[in-house]
Amino acid sequence: RSPLLSTLNMHGCRSITDAALKAVGSNCKQLTNLDIGSRRSEIMTDAGVVAVACGCTQLTTLNLGGCWREITDAALVAVGSGCPKLSWLDLSYCFNITDAAVVAVAAGCPQLTTINLGGCGNITDVAVMAVASGCPQLTSLDLTSCGNPNVTDAALTAVASGCPQLTYLNVAYCYHITDAAV
Repeated sequence: RSPLLSTLNMHGCRSITDAALKAVGSNCKQLTNLDIGSRRSEIMTDAGVVAVACGCTQLTTLNLGGCWREITDAALVAVGSGCPKLSWLDLSYCFNITDAAVVAVAAGCPQLTTINLGGCGNITDVAVMAVASGCPQLTSLDLTSCGNPNVTDAALTAVASGCPQLTYLNVAYCYHITDAAV
């Protein structure tokens, strides 16, 4: 038990299971920063992330980047409803998330300043537009290799009008972005 723990970095710890994440959710109520990215294993599932989202409602930073196929929309819907203070979120290379996940996060986490969706090939303009309308404090958006061919100029137009504080935008390898959006 670590009731005062505020930061936990388990980046790349491939042997961490849902049981450990459920323990974190139950015992670390003051947790504000959690890094469980770059796991590439199948012993952690949505259930572990849901337990963290439900139990660690003070989270401001969450790294799930590189969780490849383990994380789906169900986990992110829980994050959107359970972590309203979230300001930094890395979902890069979470291959199974779709627009539904990003829409839920954008609706439930209006304090987001940074979101990394790089390599999330299933998202479309719908997800990016939800972020643009739901996260007005956004300063950093990474869409590298994102949603081809489903992220287009329409998404960037929404970001330009909905995110006035944006200072970093990465659209590398988004082949359907044209001069019109730039």
